[in-house]
Amino acid sequence: MLLITTSHRSSPRVKSFIKDLASVLPGAIRVHRGHKTLKDLALEAHVNGLKYVLIVKELRGNPHVISVYRVLSEPHIELVKIVDLFLKGVVLSRENPLSSRIYGVDSVVIDHSKCISSDCFLLADILTLIFHPVIRGNAGLKIILDEERYIVVKFQNIHGKIVGPVLKVIRVIKGAESEAGNYV
Repeated sequence: MLLITTSHRSSPRVKSFIKDLASVLPGAIRVHRGHKTLKDLALEAHVNGLKYVLIVKELRGNPHVISVYRVLSEPHIELVKIVDLFLKGVVLSRENPLSSRIYGVDSVVIDHSKCISSDCFLLADILTLIFHPVIRGNAGLKIILDEERYIVVKFQNIHGKIVGPVLKVIRVIKGAESEAGNYV
C-alpha cells in the first residue's frame, strides 16, 4: 500500500518515528533513503506494487513534515505530491508508557467524528484514499482524528489501547494532484 522513508541524512528520532509508523500501518514498507532520488523511490514503490510514498522531513532533528505522494505509472513512473502534513510534534511509542505494540494488522477503520476544520476532513479523506482496500467496520486498527488546537492522530488496537506514535498535525496543505481534484 505505501512506502515510508525519510529525507536525506535523517536523525535517529526520525528513523525511530518511521519505524513506529511502519509497524502500525497495514501494508507499509520502511525503506532507508540514503542517496535515493524521488525517481528511485517511485521505481522502488512501483516494483513492490505500492501506490503511495510517505516522506518524513525533519526540522532540528524532529519530524516536521510528512509529504504524501502518489505513484503514477503512466506514461512514465513518477511521484505526484498529494498533500503535506505539518507536524507540531510526535510522541513515539517508546515515550508513551500507555502505548503497546501491534503486529499483523490487516484492516483499518478511520474515526473522524471529532473533526471540525477542513484540514481535519482533508486528512480523513487522504487516509481513506490510502487505506480504502483494507477499511472494514470491525478492524484491528482504529485511526482516530481528534481536533482541539491541532489535529491529533492516534492509533488504537482492537482493545482500545494506544499503539504506535501519536501525531500532532497543525496544518494540511494540498499538493498539485489534490488541487486538481484527482485523488484517485
